[in-house]
Amino acid sequence: MPTPKTDRAATDRSHSYAARAATVAGKTAQDLREIPQSVSVVTRQRMDDQNMVSVEDALRQATGVTAITYGDGTAYFQIRGYPAEVQFDGLPANSGLQYLGQYDLAVYDRVEVLRGPSGLLQGSGEPAGTVNLVRKRPHDEFGWAGSVMSGRWNTFHGDLDVTGPLDAAGTIRGRLVASGQDRDFFTDETHERHGLVYGIVDVDLDPSTVWTVSGTLQDQKLAPFDYGPGARADGTALNPPRSSFFGVNWAHSYTRSREAYSSLEHQFGNGWSAKASANYRWQHGTGAYGYINGLVNLNDSAAYALQSQDITDEWFGADVNVSGPVHLLGRTHQLLIGANYAWRSDLSRSGFVGTSVSDVFAIDIPEQPIPDTYASATRTTQYGFYAQGRFSLADPVTLVLGGRLTSYHSKAWAGLAQTGNFTDAPGVNAKFTPSAGLVWNVTSQVTFYGSYASIFVPQSNLVYGGGTLKPRTGEQFEIGAKAALLDGALNLSGALFTMTDRNRAYLDPDHPGTPAYYIAAGKVRSRGVELEASGEVLPGWSLFAGYTYLDTKTLKADSGQGSIFDTEEPKHSFKFWSTYRFGAPDRPGFQLGGGLRAQSKTSRGGPVQDAYAVVDAQIGYRLNRQWSLTASVTNLFDKTYYARLPSRFYSVYGEPRGFTVTLRKGF
Repeated sequence: MPTPKTDRAATDRSHSYAARAATVAGKTAQDLREIPQSVSVVTRQRMDDQNMVSVEDALRQATGVTAITYGDGTAYFQIRGYPAEVQFDGLPANSGLQYLGQYDLAVYDRVEVLRGPSGLLQGSGEPAGTVNLVRKRPHDEFGWAGSVMSGRWNTFHGDLDVTGPLDAAGTIRGRLVASGQDRDFFTDETHERHGLVYGIVDVDLDPSTVWTVSGTLQDQKLAPFDYGPGARADGTALNPPRSSFFGVNWAHSYTRSREAYSSLEHQFGNGWSAKASANYRWQHGTGAYGYINGLVNLNDSAAYALQSQDITDEWFGADVNVSGPVHLLGRTHQLLIGANYAWRSDLSRSGFVGTSVSDVFAIDIPEQPIPDTYASATRTTQYGFYAQGRFSLADPVTLVLGGRLTSYHSKAWAGLAQTGNFTDAPGVNAKFTPSAGLVWNVTSQVTFYGSYASIFVPQSNLVYGGGTLKPRTGEQFEIGAKAALLDGALNLSGALFTMTDRNRAYLDPDHPGTPAYYIAAGKVRSRGVELEASGEVLPGWSLFAGYTYLDTKTLKADSGQGSIFDTEEPKHSFKFWSTYRFGAPDRPGFQLGGGLRAQSKTSRGGPVQDAYAVVDAQIGYRLNRQWSLTASVTNLFDKTYYARLPSRFYSVYGEPRGFTVTLRKGF
């Protein structure tokens, strides 16, 4: 029976940084060594030890991910030169991660990151890879966990997590999570608060069938807030005090998020299983704010903008799949066959008022009405059929073959009147995206692998003579090694990859003018190295370490040919966190922790930021196996750096030295 008790991928009771398995690459839980691509998992224990409370917190600590704060309570995330895609419990939700509010991290059991093209299960999307946010599931025994956290800048965060059987037979199990946060920021004025409730129920309809239903709601208020200044007109950074506020004191943003999920899973008894699942996510945000509208003049004056917005986003995804063993030629193979369907809809209204300020350090603009000046709506739909086979060629060698047929369509309208018909954008029908991998278990602990993966992105650029460009395609070759040592307590991995992004829009040199025509001739290459270690090195000593070398280059384009393609991602990045527990885990004792994030120079088309490192430290006291008290210092040496570099628009400093005290109870 597929309950969390037998879910090999669940991490909320493992008390480990080493994940046993992941679901991001094949719907069912697969050992990390059996996945022929780079996969990282931020476990529940790491989230708790490092006081992570947001999806941004978790992804900032994941190998190969560049997390960039946007300033309005959201962030964007880059992997191998491209924006990351997202799944919610394995259901793709294209454009569901970037620049969007996310749920408090208390909802999730783990954060899985697959790096490189994920077209087999994702459908269309960027070749970066995908983030799978996996919700907590009910336990079959009663238990509760929670934490209370207080820190610098009037930061307060708390969560409560209760789970267990809801009937005497244990055939109905539930879990309820509630969390809330109220905090100021290191910038003057800025304040944020949110509250979340998440509930989930598993029902055993019979000994082989489990029905799951869940719901999540979160309300968030950010008031006021600030995007920060851009660079100066001469290309240099403004470099204001970190506490500087460049918004208007009446700025505000309200975001309401709702989500409903359901699945039905059945075990057939012969090793085969079937699962049908669906997810609906709704988000509505309203706000009014001001921002520096471009470069800052040398005398500190600048153009300024006031803006209002009202945005509603919706996502729906459904998936059905069957998987199980196939016996052929005296060997046992595994087969996965499925289909999924997804749509996204968004409606946006906004208003804009242009003005100016004589001194960006003394902005004082009274609140005023900002009437709507623009409105638009879009809807995208995609569906596809996929299959993956894991063929046992010999006891230590497995061939992994997969393929997907995807159809993608979109339509949109724009205009303040909000009337008229949608206009269809170019679509894609039955686009095939293959994948292949070879897994060689050299020993019972060490695996070598090689793989090919692909994905596509539809394009709407015009072609001379009629029609639009064919889709961009991302293709990656990767080789690597993985190891599960110390009886699975320590995971090691290393990978070499090269990825090519083809058919990029390239201005047609033979047909210049208006309208602009394009040819599918642009090409970008990403290549690099990744190394990762996670788990328990010695009893009581847990660590995570991840290193990434990334080289992105524009090979062919109408401009920028030969240059670095993504200057916002560092060429070198290193992430480290470790804790050491003194004494037995069920006895009182101290715990020490520390971490480091370091990266090489970056830019965003403006000033270059040199390499920097941020150090964290922690000391804690364990009262027993479940209760602990910790004191943490982030940015121990108070390093001044930009979390988002200044360019023509905006910039955000990294957080200065912070202090946090946390009382936590675990399962």
